[in-house]
Amino acid sequence: MSTSPLRICLDRHHRQAALSFKLDDELGILHGISWADFVLLDALDAAEGALSTADLAKKLSVPRSRLLLQLMPLEKIGLIARRLGADGVRCVCLRPNGQRKICEAQETAAKLCEEFLGN
Repeated sequence: MSTSPLRICLDRHHRQAALSFKLDDELGILHGISWADFVLLDALDAAEGALSTADLAKKLSVPRSRLLLQLMPLEKIGLIARRLGADGVRCVCLRPNGQRKICEAQETAAKLCEEFLGN
């Protein structure tokens, strides 16, 4: 008997939640950031350090209001900066400390993902 699409989606959700929990824990202990923070910093790093808030929200698949709440603590601890671009569009920029943090945290995240996928 085949598994229903709903059951498949629920099982995937539970596996993803377990991975997110582990990543949050390890990244928090070792680097002081959450998995969501890591994903945001990685998106900025992949975009050569800056994206408009609209593009970043789209890339992360989150509403802009939620993104703004996530940006505040990262800005406060000096990992990112929000600026008004020359074209008048607000953008989020990776600061040097943010660049250093994402480089340090990538090894931890990669190791945890490798372990998770190996199971």
